[in-house]
Amino acid sequence: MAEELNIVTPEGAETTAPSFHEKIGNMKYNVVVHFAEKGSQTVKDRLKRVILHEANAKSGTTNP
Repeated sequence: MAEELNIVTPEGAETTAPSFHEKIGNMKYNVVVHFAEKGSQTVKDRLKRVILHEANAKSGTTNP
């Protein structure tokens, strides 16, 4: 049986952030979009980093 996510919003955090629901198998996830106002990474850079991290984790390798 799959566990349900218990999402906790930090005190003072903005609760009107864009979000969407994604169903994977029998689990339904609420994905909240957030980013740093002064961040230096673009969405493309961040997604590339996340994808590479996942691929490396599955293959058992690490990035230098």
